[in-house]
Amino acid sequence: MTAAGAMRGGHAASLRMKARCAGRAGLVAILLALPALAQEQGHGRFQRESFRMDASQQLLIEVHVWGEVNKPGSYQVPDGSTMLDVISAAGGPTQFAALSRVRLSHAPGPTPRIQAVDLDRYLGRERSDPPPVMRPGDAVLVPRNARFFWKDAVSLVADIALIVNVYYLISRNR
Repeated sequence: MTAAGAMRGGHAASLRMKARCAGRAGLVAILLALPALAQEQGHGRFQRESFRMDASQQLLIEVHVWGEVNKPGSYQVPDGSTMLDVISAAGGPTQFAALSRVRLSHAPGPTPRIQAVDLDRYLGRERSDPPPVMRPGDAVLVPRNARFFWKDAVSLVADIALIVNVYYLISRNR
């Protein structure tokens, strides 16, 4: 091969490399534009706010925890986190949490799906089913147990008894 031929071959390889890079850049641009396109078309399934990367380049998803946890709110958790990981991130359950009746709402989708999860069974000896893996936009609701109701009922009865006792003492001294 002559020097001119080698130059032309090198030039052709250079052009192929540039075309390959331009193709990758185009693909990256399309992937970055998908959330905006989906939202414009009303699908709303891709939300840029739902995904983040942490310092170790691990994908973080946004989930919500409500109810009887120490710090309810929205959390960024690593992709693949379970319901237990999310409740732990929210400071763990309170003393009034009914872990046998936890609800998980899977969203987004055309219709949200609500799943009942018995974490008491999993945390006990049975460990039958693993806790569900969270997806972006999921919400966990930890309801109150019956002990919370009785605590409020006893407190209300004690307050009423105090008022009746004070009334009785005032009316007796007249």
